Amino acid sequence: MDDTVALTNGAPNKLAGNKGSSFSMREILEAEDAEAAYNEIAAQDMKQIERKLLIDYGWCSSNAGFVAGISDDSSNFCDPSQSCDSFVGCGSSLSSCCITHDRCLQGPEFGSTPRCAKVNCRGSTCDANLSFCAWNVSCCSFSFWSGFWCDRTCVTASTAIFTLFGTGSSRSPQRNLNTGGDDSDFICSQ
Repeated sequence: MDDTVALTNGAPNKLAGNKGSSFSMREILEAEDAEAAYNEIAAQDMKQIERKLLIDYGWCSSNAGFVAGISDDSSNFCDPSQSCDSFVGCGSSLSSCCITHDRCLQGPEFGSTPRCAKVNCRGSTCDANLSFCAWNVSCCSFSFWSGFWCDRTCVTASTAIFTLFGTGSSRSPQRNLNTGGDDSDFICSQ
């Protein structure tokens, strides 16, 4: 009765820095309306899933808590338990910028993972590089048959990343990460 039951609705755990909703059978059975209590828990979990799928572009997390530097990355390439589960952007040039950013942030406090080596880059350096990379991504193309075409989601995401992460070293979102880093690893200049 007191064992914890975790809800995932088929989505990966750790969405948007959240480990998902959970409850105990006691909470449900002791509620005045058991079905309503369960539905409320399930609805909270679904909001996390919808938020995750709405805010990420490929491996680029625009989770407000992450951008502010106060929560986990909801699309962290270096975390082997995560996959690119966004509706759009997986495999794009902008997503590649974000993968490089994740690798750059893999500082001594995180160590190496199967996907990313431990590096010694300052968070503010990684943010500046991401901003520059996002600025240089081409979200538009032209062909004789299709004419001029832009991926509006890419345009929005790249503009937001350029703006938010290019605020300067004193205000960059990951400025407090590995402040003593020496930026000597190759990835620090990517």
